[in-house]
Amino acid sequence: MSALQALFLLPAALILDLLFSEPPARVHPVCGLGYLASRAEPFFRRLLSCPFPPDTEGGSPLREGLAGLLAGLAVILPPAVIAWSLTALAGYSGTAGGFAMAAVSVWLCLAPVSLARHALRVRDAAEAGKTGEARKAVSMIVGRDTSLLDMHGVCRACVESVAENLTDGVLCTLFWAMAGGLIAGFPGAAALAMAERATSTLDALWGRRDRRYRHFGTFGARLDDVFTYLPARLALPAISLAAFFVKASPAAVFRTGWRFRHAHESPNSAWSEAPFAAALGLRLGGPAVYAGMKRDHPWLGTGTPDAASGHISLAIRLMWATVIIFTLASSLVLAAFS
Repeated sequence: MSALQALFLLPAALILDLLFSEPPARVHPVCGLGYLASRAEPFFRRLLSCPFPPDTEGGSPLREGLAGLLAGLAVILPPAVIAWSLTALAGYSGTAGGFAMAAVSVWLCLAPVSLARHALRVRDAAEAGKTGEARKAVSMIVGRDTSLLDMHGVCRACVESVAENLTDGVLCTLFWAMAGGLIAGFPGAAALAMAERATSTLDALWGRRDRRYRHFGTFGARLDDVFTYLPARLALPAISLAAFFVKASPAAVFRTGWRFRHAHESPNSAWSEAPFAAALGLRLGGPAVYAGMKRDHPWLGTGTPDAASGHISLAIRLMWATVIIFTLASSLVLAAFS
């Protein structure tokens, strides 16, 4: 990988997302990962003599945890190995082939355009005053119960989702593609980007604290925390710099983000949500209902909790500015050390 190719690898993946967004579901890797996970769970539960479907009593926590570890590896390793192999094979025809395959692999793991489009659907419904439509639209990008949210709650949930998924769905992929490129060139970039996306998918599917996944989903959830740890912390300065584009003070945004960085039960979520709250003059978080159970999340930021459709527009602008800054910074690091 030459320095010039390293400089343009991540921007190329981002341009592919801008041009084509996400591929159809039948060829989308996340859908494939979901299918693989749906097959791995019953296989490894039965292999380790864990009940499936899980009953109210459940099995041994140790066996369930081990089953989750083996199932997780069965979901994460194959796509990473395939991405590595295809990129390495493409590289035999010349570095241009390796570059193209790595860029495509990273693109398949990115989702900024999809995230922006989902947020725009919420904004458009909110602007039209269609509360039911706005609730339905935001339910596509959040895990909470949206049926009782007022319009402020819908808009606040949307902004929170943009902030959180900016890290989970974009910055993590860019960071680990950069790290993989530094370690092993184009194949490494493709493999680590795919491994990160697989881990994030596992966390979304199995990272819940209910009886079924309390032990089985531990490996996927903790590994996702590891993959997200560094990108989440790098998100704070990136969002702070990007705050200039929504007419907020980068220094003030950084101070607020730093103040609230640990004010969330997740070790990574507040690092992006808190600076978003500061940049948009909002308070994010607060009580939310999941599967009929109320959870009292802490408030992040010192602004108003009454988010509106205009805040969603600003959140999307802030997201894109952050993505561009993070992509440029990651590309410069990759080029400098390639």
